[in-house]
Amino acid sequence: MIAMLIACILSAILYRLGGMGGFKNAKLIRRLGCSLVFTILVVLLHHPTTLWGWMALLATWGLSYGALTTYLDSIFGYDNYWAAGLLCGLAGLPLIVFIPWWIIALRLVINVVGQGYWSKIINWDIAEECGRGIFFIL
Repeated sequence: MIAMLIACILSAILYRLGGMGGFKNAKLIRRLGCSLVFTILVVLLHHPTTLWGWMALLATWGLSYGALTTYLDSIFGYDNYWAAGLLCGLAGLPLIVFIPWWIIALRLVINVVGQGYWSKIINWDIAEECGRGIFFIL
């Protein structure tokens, strides 16, 4: 629980830093930072024991990085946080190699509903981005 709490706080901070901008490579902080925090948490909680597990973890890190690069506004014409949450949740799919399917499915639902609904009801950008950073970890 402590590791999860620390990971949520770190992800919220990194997600917000990536959204603040104002300095070079701000978006990279969100993409690398949040995906790295999630990857480390997975290793701590569900340590992979096989080569396939480590490969799945690497794939998840890459997919997480990619999912954090877009809100799919080029497709929908607006920032679609529901779809972005779907991508963040689907990024964990390779983990099915060593994590029970229901945990991955639960994380998918938490990301879609959490990121989508949170962004719909919160109008303060700091709280909105920090919240999405937390949902990414949960």
